[in-house]
Amino acid sequence: MRDLPDFDTLMWLAQNQPEKLDSLQQALSDELIAESDSNREQLRKVNHNLKQRLARCSNPYHRCLISIRMMRAKFASLASALENPESYRQQKAEVIPLKRKSI
Repeated sequence: MRDLPDFDTLMWLAQNQPEKLDSLQQALSDELIAESDSNREQLRKVNHNLKQRLARCSNPYHRCLISIRMMRAKFASLASALENPESYRQQKAEVIPLKRKSI
């Protein structure tokens, strides 16, 4: 995996070439996901969800806040599963069949 540029370079990209910074972020994310062994699909879904949420942001501070909130939520769910694994394993989804409307 390639190295992340230094902070000053990232700051310059953010101010002068935000599209290049976005492509760097996407390339690094794709590399990280590709190097994952077991949870590649889950990482792709999280990355897709993050991109969808960030697309609705109006400024860099909003993007940062959304990213932090998503990370906190993921860490909270991970902490919950680690603290109480039996409760996590017992969770089951209830499948509700859809009723067809008669024409």
